[in-house]
Amino acid sequence: MSRKSQQDARSGRRLRVRLILGGLALVAALAGAWGLINVKAIATYNEGTRTLSTNVRQVQNPQADPASIKALQDQAEHLFAQVERPGPLILPQTRHAAEANRAANAALTSRTERLFKKQKANKAQDRQNGSNKSSHSGLTKQQEAEVEDLLRHNQQQSQPSASPTPSGQANDNKGQGKNVKPW
Repeated sequence: MSRKSQQDARSGRRLRVRLILGGLALVAALAGAWGLINVKAIATYNEGTRTLSTNVRQVQNPQADPASIKALQDQAEHLFAQVERPGPLILPQTRHAAEANRAANAALTSRTERLFKKQKANKAQDRQNGSNKSSHSGLTKQQEAEVEDLLRHNQQQSQPSASPTPSGQANDNKGQGKNVKPW
């Protein structure tokens, strides 16, 4: 074999090796990009899930601000949509979990909207009936009743008893004051 043919064979092998290495580098870069997309999607999913959990706790609080609840619901919806944006590049279990949480957020949103509409209607009806006492205090009727019961109970305890106790001594609660907390 001539020297020129040997050089051509070596250069051909070098070219093939370079092409193979370039192809492997491209595959590695694509696999890395796919991994980063999935890591970002999982992190966004986790943030959306935390937002949804916070939103569920806020909805259960009767004193919660409807505007902040709506903002949390919109934020969760945006986060779950962002998770699903890359489509088929996302791992199936991440995509399915994001879809399920997005559906749960949508159900929670519709439920809260109905609840807030009902609360607005009740407040409007209370104003028409002239019983807007609870809207001034910021308490529900049940909470107002509990406060009134506590006030009555405290008044009864704070009034000294003028009649003697069965043992003939005045009821001055000297021994009971040790465990009473000021709050």
